[in-house]
Amino acid sequence: MHEIIRAKRAIVRFCPGIEVEGFELPDSSYHVSITTASKAIGFASNWLTLTFKRRAKALKTLSGLGFRNNISDVLTVSKTGDKSAKLISIGDFSSCILYAASQGKKEAIALNMALTQMSLTDFFRDAFGVRPLTIEEKRVAFYKTYAESLSWEDWLEMDREDAQVIYESLLFLSSS
Repeated sequence: MHEIIRAKRAIVRFCPGIEVEGFELPDSSYHVSITTASKAIGFASNWLTLTFKRRAKALKTLSGLGFRNNISDVLTVSKTGDKSAKLISIGDFSSCILYAASQGKKEAIALNMALTQMSLTDFFRDAFGVRPLTIEEKRVAFYKTYAESLSWEDWLEMDREDAQVIYESLLFLSSS
């Protein structure tokens, strides 16, 4: 079992509706919760957990993409007490994005396109002596590319999935 570490938690918002739980560890490294990483790339929230347990073919493919499979167990302080989370590094999250895109996950393709284009823009701006994008300019550029990468049908499907999760949560809560 891994040593449990205390970490700072924050929501990393790329644009409205596209976010992951981010964590800063005591060594100043950044990590992503495995559940929100899975959802952000178009899989169910338990996809990475199941992938680790089954040692599936996906894990072998992920390893070929640079995935190191170093899971960090952390505790964060909240108003309701300490909460635990399982995390992957942002490097492993990047490998997951590539894997999901190669599997045709539209969310991962759009995420990859938006992050790549935003980063390339900053490198080109630097080469031509233009100041880097501000975080707000990056969010706008990200959202524009992300939205352009998805069709209207994809947006509607994602909205329906969100609506279904909300509906199921309400049913669960009302039955308690």
